[in-house]
Amino acid sequence: MQNDVIQNSCDKARIVNTVAGDWHGVATHVLAVETEGLPSRQDEIRERLLSQQTIYDRDGQIHAAELTLRVKLAYSHSQPSMPKLRNAEDETLIAGLYSLVEEGTLRKNILFASVTADTLMSADIEYLPPQNVVFAVHAGISDVSTLLPRIKRLTECGYRIVLDNINGDEAFLPLVAVAKAVRIDVSRHDAIHLDSLQRTLRAMGAHQLIATDICSAEMLEVSRQLGFDLFQGTFVTQTGGKPAMSMAVNRLRLLELIDRVMAHSDMAEVESLLKMDAVLSYRLLRYANSAGCGVVHEITSIGQVLQRMGHAALYRWLTLLLHSSGKPVAVNPTVLKRALTRASFMQALAGKCLQPVNGDELYLTGLFSVLGEMLDMPIQDAIANLNLGSSIQQALVNGVGIYAGFLELALACEANNETRIENGSAQCMVSYIDVNIALINALISAEEAAL
Repeated sequence: MQNDVIQNSCDKARIVNTVAGDWHGVATHVLAVETEGLPSRQDEIRERLLSQQTIYDRDGQIHAAELTLRVKLAYSHSQPSMPKLRNAEDETLIAGLYSLVEEGTLRKNILFASVTADTLMSADIEYLPPQNVVFAVHAGISDVSTLLPRIKRLTECGYRIVLDNINGDEAFLPLVAVAKAVRIDVSRHDAIHLDSLQRTLRAMGAHQLIATDICSAEMLEVSRQLGFDLFQGTFVTQTGGKPAMSMAVNRLRLLELIDRVMAHSDMAEVESLLKMDAVLSYRLLRYANSAGCGVVHEITSIGQVLQRMGHAALYRWLTLLLHSSGKPVAVNPTVLKRALTRASFMQALAGKCLQPVNGDELYLTGLFSVLGEMLDMPIQDAIANLNLGSSIQQALVNGVGIYAGFLELALACEANNETRIENGSAQCMVSYIDVNIALINALISAEEAAL
């Protein structure tokens, strides 16, 4: 049997690769998957086990990718077998890296692999090419003394090490000074704490900061504003690393909301304040449906989203929104007033209709009926990622269903078309007097909103 030789990157040792020989038996290479006597397809096996998530730089260019498990084991950190289970995950990742090296598919590509401190101590990783692999290590304060000489050795051999989700504790200073790269899960922090953390890490010697688990436009905007160097997460993957277009928010109302949330005010009070702003309502629903931050079920009211988020998550989002940078698109106040008038008008009629209709859903139908105009895009594209209820979507996109009748009545009132108002009132089963009262109250509500 012929054998190839692989060199250890640090020791330049020679080891035997028994896979690349002329043996005609069954081989699964480095991924130990039972083949039951059939030839293995290593690439197919790897695709079933592993996936890659792209990492972008500040210019929106691909910098690297992270190799991750498609399915991760569910276990408690207090479980006695947790270290073994975590090491088993690492072994699968390392095996996947080896298989890519064997196939020669890495070329100039860079792959991140998130590993434990135990895995980083293993000599097996030194046979991977340092120009292609970056190890992101999870380390606790108790690991510092053990990891420090190991990270020094690996960096001397050309490997790049990233410290994963460490805090600003001074105990990590020696590791940061050597590794010079830190990755932070930005979804765990509000903007204020994130700013403080990145300043501390920079002062400790971090030359490269990576923002991970970015699942919304707000998280990406804040990470860019705070000077992070690389970006990854479900939202970044969807947008190709480019910041999304955003609409300007009413910062005074935003500050008022933050004040209410910090005081743990009742969510009904927060909802009433938030519903007065079409832009904030839209951005809340867009955030709630961002991958990784999502509301699983379809949305029928603002209150439903707030209850599922809770005060802590809402506070994190509001601070991210307050600190978001970029050049937001200004929205015509007239359009915002029109949206709020329609929403309040349609919701008020829900209680006057002779057939049961959902007032909250009517409110959202009216509020988001101007989204296409606000975002300068077709309405079906504007609401595509909001996960609105099917009745709301049908009314906005196709103009059908019971809610479409109420929206048509609101449009008739805007046009002051008596014939359309009469026909719309009859279709919605509301009296002409109730329509007038609802319209007057809605106009007053929109003026009081101080848009």
